[in-house]
Amino acid sequence: MITLPILLYPIKDELVRKAVVNTRLETVEGIMLLDKDTPLTPEYVYLGSPEDVADALSRLPQKGPLTFISAGDSEVLDPYFEQDGANLIVTSLPLFPLQNKIQRILCNYLKWVKDLDETMRSERGIQGLAEKGFEMIGYPVVILNMGFKMLGGCVPEGFNDPLLQEIVKNGFLSYDSVCSLLDEEAKLTNPFAPKIEYVSRLTGNRTIIRRIYYNGNLVARVIVTLEGEEKNEYCLELTSELSDYVQNYFLSTKASQYMASTEIGVLIADLIERRLADPEELEHRLKLVPALTITKYYHTMVVSFEERSKSIPWNYVISQIEQAIPNSCITVYKNDILILAKKQRHNAKPSFDRERMMEILEYYDAYMAIGNYSKFLTSLRPIYMQTKATIRLGKVFRSDPQNRIFHYEEYSIYHTIDLLADPAHNGYHNGNLIYLCHPAFVTIERYDKKYGTNLRDTLYVYLTNDCNTVKTAKQLYVHRNTLYYKLNKIEELIGQKLDDPLLKERLLFSMHVVEYQEKYINEDLLALKRYSTDRTM
Repeated sequence: MITLPILLYPIKDELVRKAVVNTRLETVEGIMLLDKDTPLTPEYVYLGSPEDVADALSRLPQKGPLTFISAGDSEVLDPYFEQDGANLIVTSLPLFPLQNKIQRILCNYLKWVKDLDETMRSERGIQGLAEKGFEMIGYPVVILNMGFKMLGGCVPEGFNDPLLQEIVKNGFLSYDSVCSLLDEEAKLTNPFAPKIEYVSRLTGNRTIIRRIYYNGNLVARVIVTLEGEEKNEYCLELTSELSDYVQNYFLSTKASQYMASTEIGVLIADLIERRLADPEELEHRLKLVPALTITKYYHTMVVSFEERSKSIPWNYVISQIEQAIPNSCITVYKNDILILAKKQRHNAKPSFDRERMMEILEYYDAYMAIGNYSKFLTSLRPIYMQTKATIRLGKVFRSDPQNRIFHYEEYSIYHTIDLLADPAHNGYHNGNLIYLCHPAFVTIERYDKKYGTNLRDTLYVYLTNDCNTVKTAKQLYVHRNTLYYKLNKIEELIGQKLDDPLLKERLLFSMHVVEYQEKYINEDLLALKRYSTDRTM
């Protein structure tokens, strides 16, 4: 939206006097030269000689404040400085130079706004908005996230400002610089206002800051730094306009949904997406987010929601989870709730109210996976990916169909097979995982299919009971002699004794491969496909 400070900026040195009743020119679309028959509507800014302006003011309609700019001054305008129905601007410029300057700034502004809108919707995102902001404002523009890391910026080389130089060099502000910046803000009359402006004691430059909020959470700062102490209404207004587009960008992108735009969410997203790898930067960032400081160890937990027609009340759900999983950091990442549950000892199990969590998960039709623990936040990415995969696999391989909480270690063997089955990781198999199985197991599997026996199931129970025949017979509800007969048959088929530890490991792994192929891929392991293209046909 064009404002009077923006419109008058190119003629600021030619202003003689003015009477302003409204700086917001919300409906203005262009300019019009005055004559005695010119209709007066809020869609235009009117330019003319003092006499033409006075004539227009004498017939001013009651349609809201209009704006008149006079080319020259005259006493005929004096009476109209007392009325409050219009903006009256008097300049020393002749009419045609006045028209050219006003027309140019209006056209430039309208084009700039259009470019901002297109950039906001494009892949250029925040960086593109910062560059467009610099084009019109003419001073450095940087956009920082909650961790004071630069999301986008445009700073001309040689601009004398230590804080900007630090941001450009490192991509973020150090802890000491952040403390200095926040200390300056705290000394303002209203330090928590969304719009603040001050002359920095550190740099001597005037600083304009617009805070960007989403759902009450501060997600970013748009900072424009002027050279020197002088106030500039033109830059102030353009910064507000730029900030509106930055705000809309955050509202329209999944990257900033809900609580993911809080301090913890930004830091966690940077860690998972490998935007934060420098140990020094991590140290500075953690000082700004003391809640995320890991004293000993942390377990990664992920809560994932099924497709639903109604939106999820994220803040309320998080508050419920906080009661069930105390001493944890919780945020939203890519439409999942991510939890870092702290613990003091490496061998301690993650502590949480399982019954309460099951109630929450059932109510919202969600599932939770508990990943491995670590003491290093730099390990978050692989642990998160393991934990996220556990939900997908747990829903398929859970023994209890009512269970909604999965531990990674219980499904880690399936995750290993899942990675081996992924063509993105392995390009040498043809879509059938039989190549992972021990040949002896394939022999047993084929025998079962040919004769309708259950030697595979017998072998699985026998191996999972650590080859204890008493436990195995009891679990299978068979006589021990029957069990011995089946075990002897297995050894006869494979031509090996079952007392070889390596053989037992390979056979048990082979059984998990078959289970994965049958339950997850829904294919028969023995239906060997000869060509890699078969899987996609």
